[in-house]
Amino acid sequence: MSTTSQGIDARGYLKGWLMGLADMYQKDIRAIPEDKWHATYGGCTRSACDLTADALSLLVWTAEALKGNVVVAEEAYITQQIKGECSSRESACARLGTACGVFAAALSDASDEALNTVVTPPWRMDAPLFMIAQIAVSHVWYHDGQLNYIHTLLGDGKVHWMGD
Repeated sequence: MSTTSQGIDARGYLKGWLMGLADMYQKDIRAIPEDKWHATYGGCTRSACDLTADALSLLVWTAEALKGNVVVAEEAYITQQIKGECSSRESACARLGTACGVFAAALSDASDEALNTVVTPPWRMDAPLFMIAQIAVSHVWYHDGQLNYIHTLLGDGKVHWMGD
């Protein structure tokens, strides 16, 4: 009797989800008026530019870690470095596309051993690198939700990534 077992392509699923999120996020970026890209609301919110730089910071850090370069830095420092690359909606979309491509390639190239290695991310809570990679992808979705909330604050209730 023969049994066939097929594994789950965790890398492929995670990369596919990230690329889907990148498309959604870029559509949501483009739906924010350029003159509102740096706006804050209520005196304590972060701008869409700041949120995007934050989302990118973890992708960039994790891509480096996946390549074997575990950088010791505070997330705020990484975010500040990236913020200048997100000064406009179009530059933010381009940077997001680049960061996702680099992350996906680094994830493809990372060995199982590397993915199981426990690392210290910027928030100082050790975890296996593959778990950090999952968090980095989820982090993009989290910040996309914040962009959607900015849309509603601007009176825009459309779901842009669905084509509305």
